[in-house]
Amino acid sequence: MDQKAVDLLFTPELPNGHPRLQNLYEKAKNDFWNETTDINWDRDITLTTAERQALARLLSITYYGERAALTIASQLVATVTDEEARQVLACQVVEEAKHVGAFQRLIPLLDNIAPPSFFARQLLTDLVKTNDVPSKMVGMHLFVENIANHTLSALQKAIHDPLVSDVLAYIARDEKKHTAIAVLYLPQLLKNLSPIAATRLKAKQAKWVMMGLGMVWDGYEPARVLGIDLGAAGQKALKDHYRLLDRMDSTRGLLDIPGFDKIIEQVGKWATPHQN
Repeated sequence: MDQKAVDLLFTPELPNGHPRLQNLYEKAKNDFWNETTDINWDRDITLTTAERQALARLLSITYYGERAALTIASQLVATVTDEEARQVLACQVVEEAKHVGAFQRLIPLLDNIAPPSFFARQLLTDLVKTNDVPSKMVGMHLFVENIANHTLSALQKAIHDPLVSDVLAYIARDEKKHTAIAVLYLPQLLKNLSPIAATRLKAKQAKWVMMGLGMVWDGYEPARVLGIDLGAAGQKALKDHYRLLDRMDSTRGLLDIPGFDKIIEQVGKWATPHQN
């Protein structure tokens, strides 16, 4: 924490620069749930063995993302200077901790927790080690959280087991708030980027996109077993990404890849023989 952030701790003025973040903070508090008591864990899972194994593999990918998000949100709480943003991010820390706890209970009921893939390890490690706040928030809140949001949505439509459905519903409700943090707070940070910083941010995003495509590739085979079209989910995530950008006051430093929908489509075609 720099000296400016320390000095702000001792100002008597009430923070009022981000009323929409304050509203999001209130929503986060109202939405709090307890993964231990609000979910009935005594129910049997009704999926077949093949479905259990496939779902465990897909959820393992998300599980490592949740663990990284827990670390990243806690890093941001100690780094951002706006108190309203710290309050919302502090709620996210608690939410990510609940997601980790829920997956630690759910996945072993399905099968073993799968080890992280090369792509997942590279992407999440890079986000955790990234030091500047704009890059960290772009990578986590605008990129990874959006992918997680649409992955969970696809799983909710495909999986009808009551226990699994309850867990996914609780977690998905939180993920939507996390992408909202990017829309409401990132523009202020992006406006202040120097030309060099904006160029560096674009270079980081290009790397993260490639790693993210690798993670999607890893999920194609288990998704196929569950009847999920990850390519279609990826297209929805891309459209939602641009909708999020349209709601932002500034997109300085954000990467735009023309024809990226075609790239997602091609990855799906490449993954097809990989499945068989």
